[in-house]
Amino acid sequence: MKNLVKTNILSILLLPVCILITHISKAQKITHYEGNVSLDSLKSINAAFNISYLNGDKNELDFYLNKNADIKQLRFGNKSVEYTIEGVVEDLKKVRIKNTFPKKFVLNIVYTYPLDKIESKIFTYNPNWIELSLYTGWFPVNIDDKNYSYQLNFKVPENYDIIGNGVVRKKGLNTIITNTSNHFDIPVVLSGKFQRFSTRNNKIEFFSVQLPAEKIEEIQETSLEMYNFYESRFGKSATDNLIVTVNPFGHDMSYARRGFISLSLLDNYGLVDRKVLAHEIAHLWWQNAKTGVWEDWLNESFAEFSTLKWMEKTLSDEIFQKQLKKYEDAYKKPVKVSKTKTGDTDWHSVAYFKGPYMLYQLEKNIGEEKMLQFLKKVYKDKISTTEKLIELLKHYADEKSVKILENEIY
Repeated sequence: MKNLVKTNILSILLLPVCILITHISKAQKITHYEGNVSLDSLKSINAAFNISYLNGDKNELDFYLNKNADIKQLRFGNKSVEYTIEGVVEDLKKVRIKNTFPKKFVLNIVYTYPLDKIESKIFTYNPNWIELSLYTGWFPVNIDDKNYSYQLNFKVPENYDIIGNGVVRKKGLNTIITNTSNHFDIPVVLSGKFQRFSTRNNKIEFFSVQLPAEKIEEIQETSLEMYNFYESRFGKSATDNLIVTVNPFGHDMSYARRGFISLSLLDNYGLVDRKVLAHEIAHLWWQNAKTGVWEDWLNESFAEFSTLKWMEKTLSDEIFQKQLKKYEDAYKKPVKVSKTKTGDTDWHSVAYFKGPYMLYQLEKNIGEEKMLQFLKKVYKDKISTTEKLIELLKHYADEKSVKILENEIY
């Protein structure tokens, strides 16, 4: 992250977690979470979930949970069920249940775990900024499951607020977060010192701590410019309202979810941080492909190409060309996109440098107008596989340009 190009720390530091989770059984699909979560002590989570499943295999169910979680109750059909721990990586343990399940069923789980025992350096315990997501395993998670809904009732200290992805309603000491169109993950941030501000068009709302007024103004202005730039190129985002949490603690990861971005400042909102935010905002348009496999380049390379175009528009030519050279150097390496995946040595170079430059070269070959038409259609059609991408490209590019792109992929 020290250079001006985003280092995807998720790919580097959390690789074992991503690899392990993406190999989870696909036998069961989570459709809805209903839960009561108490963080009133700020030291531990006490949670009770009813998780609705669709069954694809009647014999086995897997999910992940924070490795320090103490499971107090695990029930199905009003009966306690036994489980085993199949492995531990980073902060997560794999929980397996062997049973006979009907086509639809609800799993009840009650558990607690201490917040100050989160071992991830990225999400270390801080009472002024408690950030929870699937990476901390704060809720029972299967990363292959997407588009589930949830309604969670949080109890937090009187002087604290909790921010999440969805409709947030306060009711006394309780905060209810409802999301009926969730993509994946349930990120929440808890603090007693939130600074709250938004862009002029009110489409992006920010929650931060410890930021000076001039920095808040910079973030408001540049984030709106990024959002408008992408929307003018790719079409209206499926997300009308965006929540962005901004912390100044220098965590080595920022990430995006549909309608939610977590940004950790590394250079006082200089070019490094702006580039990270530009990449994460771009994910509002590019996040339809499966993660954890080589097809994830459709998410990351397209978001980074979007960032590259934003840099081309906003940076001086001298600075931009220095940045572009790094992408070009990665492009020259003989690694094929389809021959690497999250966890491989070459993944970061391929997904965040080579892939964006492939798209940059494609634009030069077919022209900016055709490229924009192509990108708008990719987004509109929610293209999620490279095979479908290539078929679509044939309507916008000549055979030679298609072949050049295919040769770098396969």
